[in-house]
Amino acid sequence: MDFIDKLKERSEALGAVAEACQYILRNDEVASEARDYLDTRLSRSAQDKYGFGYFPDDDSLKFLFSLASRELLESEGLVYRSFVGMGHHLHGHFSKHNLVCPLRDVHGNISALLGRTLLSDSERERLELKKYKYTRGYSSNLYLFGLNLAKETIIEKDYVICVEGQLDCIACQEAGIMNVVALGKASLSRYQFSRLHRYTNNIFLMLDNDEPGQEGKRIIKAHYLPFGNVKSISVPNGYKDIDEFLRKEGSHTWRQTVINGLSALQPKES
Repeated sequence: MDFIDKLKERSEALGAVAEACQYILRNDEVASEARDYLDTRLSRSAQDKYGFGYFPDDDSLKFLFSLASRELLESEGLVYRSFVGMGHHLHGHFSKHNLVCPLRDVHGNISALLGRTLLSDSERERLELKKYKYTRGYSSNLYLFGLNLAKETIIEKDYVICVEGQLDCIACQEAGIMNVVALGKASLSRYQFSRLHRYTNNIFLMLDNDEPGQEGKRIIKAHYLPFGNVKSISVPNGYKDIDEFLRKEGSHTWRQTVINGLSALQPKES
């Protein structure tokens, strides 16, 4: 089996798991909290379009096995035996990061799954959990969320807008701003830069309106300005990120003005 065949096989395997998690999200009471959370952030059509699902905790793994085989889940490292005391039990890789979303490469193939914890920030910090968790062996430095949907518009408009979070990217694309990708953090890796550089030399940074976001923009510009036209743009004042602005802004005029502005940026200096 060659490399391309292996990628296709893995995409199909992860796709089967993602489909099972989608079914649980839509149909099982165990996912009610996740459904409620998503409904405050995204339309149902957007949830379906981007493939959100629910990965059950350890006590409910048997339901997942009825939808995706245990053998498949174990082969992908999504379920494994965890030893506690003198015994062991089955543990799910995303059992504490239940809200999952497939990550697709530039061709639309699923290359990994991303899990997000539904715990509060204080509970997450107490348990020393990161907010996001990826499929084992996967690095966020090697991925740009939304690039498969954004690439044609990036080429057409000759610029890309980079945001931090996946929901920021989805909010923009759902608002019609298609040439947007999410970095997954407030930094831009060399690999991510090289991928974007294939489509455009013009990169606009619209990171979160907080200290890490502002510092991230400064560092990215310092690193990559010699190699590309890298500029900063700001999230509207009073909002943490562009997702929050697009969801909460009550003034249709201001919202549409921002959308129109992001859709018609001028990357070249006059």
